[in-house]
Parts: sequence; C-alpha cells; structure tokens
Amino acid sequence: MLNRLDRYILAQVRTPLLMTLAVAALLLLLERMLRLFDFVVNQGGPVEVVFRLLGNLIPHYLGMALPIGLFLGILIAFRNLSLNSEIDAIGASGTGLRRLLRPVMYLSLVLMAVQFVLVSYVQPFSRYYYHGLVFDLRSGALGASVKVGEYVNIGKGLVLRINESRNNGTELVGIFLERTHEDGRRVAISAEKGGFFSTPDQQNVILRLYNGRLLEINEKRDRPRVLTFDQQDIAVRLPEIEEFRRRGEQQRELTIIELWTAINDPNLDETTYNEYRGNFHWRLAETLTFLILPFLAISLGIANRRTGQSLGLVIGLSLIILYNELQEMCVTLVVDGTASPFVTIWLLYAAFFTLSLRFMYLRTARVGGDPLYWVELLWAASNRPVKRITKRVTEALT
Repeated sequence: MLNRLDRYILAQVRTPLLMTLAVAALLLLLERMLRLFDFVVNQGGPVEVVFRLLGNLIPHYLGMALPIGLFLGILIAFRNLSLNSEIDAIGASGTGLRRLLRPVMYLSLVLMAVQFVLVSYVQPFSRYYYHGLVFDLRSGALGASVKVGEYVNIGKGLVLRINESRNNGTELVGIFLERTHEDGRRVAISAEKGGFFSTPDQQNVILRLYNGRLLEINEKRDRPRVLTFDQQDIAVRLPEIEEFRRRGEQQRELTIIELWTAINDPNLDETTYNEYRGNFHWRLAETLTFLILPFLAISLGIANRRTGQSLGLVIGLSLIILYNELQEMCVTLVVDGTASPFVTIWLLYAAFFTLSLRFMYLRTARVGGDPLYWVELLWAASNRPVKRITKRVTEALT
C-alpha cells in the first residue's frame, strides 16, 4: 500500500509527466497534420480522413512520448524537491532516496505495461489501418472531391469542370462536361447546375444536370448536333477499387505473439527471420527500458541548491537520445544478419542499465554524492572564460 509520502511523490511526478505527454503528442500530431492535410487535398479526398489518419497515429506517438514523459516527470519532480530542500527534510526523518524510489518504480511498472500493450498489440493494428486509409485514399475508395476551376478526369473519357460548389459539394454550379467515345464522337455539355447521385449497384453514379446545352461533334456528319435540355442524366462508371493487402506482410504489423510464432517457423527464409527477430527483441527492449528510467532520472534530477544548474536534464536527455539512436543501429545490424540481438540490442540495454545503476549508487552511497561532479567541474572551468569575456564586452559597450 502507498503511504502519504508515496502519494506525495507521485503527485509531484504527475504534473510534469502529463504536461510532457500532452506537449509532445500535440507537437507531433500538429506537425503530421499539416502534411496529411496537404496529402489529402492533393489526392482529392474528404477532409475528415485527416482526423481518421491522425487517430491511427496516436498510439505510435504515445509510444514515443511515454518514456520521455516518465523520465522528465521524475527528473523535474526530484529537482523541485531538492531545490526546495524537501529531499533534505525527508532524509532527516530517516527516509533515503532508495525508499523514495518505490512509488516511482510502481508508476514505471504501470507505464511499462501500457507501453507493452501499445508496441505489442495496439500499434500493429493502428499502423495497418493507417496504411489502409492511405491506400483507399489513393485508389479513390474513400471518394474524391472535384476541384473548383480545374479540369478533372472523373471516368473513362470524361472530363469535368465546375465554377462553384455549394452545400458541401452537393450542388455544383456552372458545369462543363466533355465525353469522348471510342468511335471518335465527342460530346460537350454545359449546364447551369447539377449534382452527383448514388445508384443501388454502387458501381455507377449519376451526374444529373439542369438547364443546359449539349453539343455533339461527329466527323461522319457535316455539322454538329446541338440541343438544349431541362434535365439530363449522365452515367459515370466508378473505377475498379483494388483490395488492400492482408495484415502481416510487414513485420511491424504483427503482434508480439504473431512475431514469436513466425520466428519459430522452420520454413521462414533467413531475411524475413532476421527482420522478425530484430523487431521482436526491439519491442521487448523498448518496453523494459522503463525499468531503467527511474534510476537515471532520480540520480540526475537532484540539483545543486547553490548553483541550481540543470546539467542533469541536458545530460539525461542526451543519454536517452543516444541510447535510442544506438538501439536503431543495433536493430539494423540484426535485420541485416550481421550480429545477434544478444550482443547488440541486449548488450546495449545492459550497458545503459549499468550506467543508470552506477549513477544511482553514486547519488545514494554518500552524502552529497553527485554522479556529474566531474562534468560540472569541467563545465564551470570552460564557462569561466566565457563569462569574463562577456563581462568585458558588456563593460566596453556601456
């Protein structure tokens, strides 16, 4: 059971954790939203598809933001506790940093379970549905919008141009249509207004035109035929829509159980086996990273009250970024068949875990222990000349 101190620590971690998740997810989604809007508009698809695409990207971005959110939440919380001397007060009551690690580890285990569900089950399906929507959009299965003021090919031998669209596209104004038949006949139609209507067979749509004129040009005749009409229906056959591929043709679309089953298939070729094995071990290592983050965040989060430097934040984020980049390199080596995942992915994981435990040991082994002691000394030595030069320049300018 959690006591009052545990709940207080979790309350301190909660705010920066949620803020980091919200900001990271918002920035990632906004950046992708602009590209998706541009893509959907260029494909002539409905705008609501953008939000369906973004919905399938949320699990992917949440999986990216959770480790950073947990790390920053713990680090910022313990930094604030140390700057406010609360760590000293808690220590004076006989409670050390190792005891304060307990509620943070509970939180890390909960988020690790969430991450496991995301990378093992949710992300494979959301990735498949995302690519399925992109495929449907490109193939026209989601429908296409007719761009105002442009000539658009809407079927075999059919070219359409409209001057204005009203009522969310249900009413078209100022219509010009040209149809070219296989025998060489060309029919040009202009109409005051019109609209598209569906048919029961779902293979054709009806373009209904009102108050227009039809001009038929036939080389076999001496002169074109002209007629006016109050209403004219033009059948437009929809193109054949291909079916999207089955899920599982890409290893990232397989669940963790499906990956494990595929790895143990004796008929699997070596290239596919290496791809599946690399992705399988990467998912496990990505999930188990949550066991490392509390040790690293607490050891780097406690700040020097005299200087208030934030080197721990910078170095911690740099280490996580470096770790992720090296993990991607290790996965590439496994996929290429160059090395085993145990001497690449898991060796790097063990090194990162050992470094974090070492930092935690240096912080808790003795009073005032600082794993970044030499880094801070080097930073202070290199920063001192810069301060002197800045001071001299400021004095000279004033």
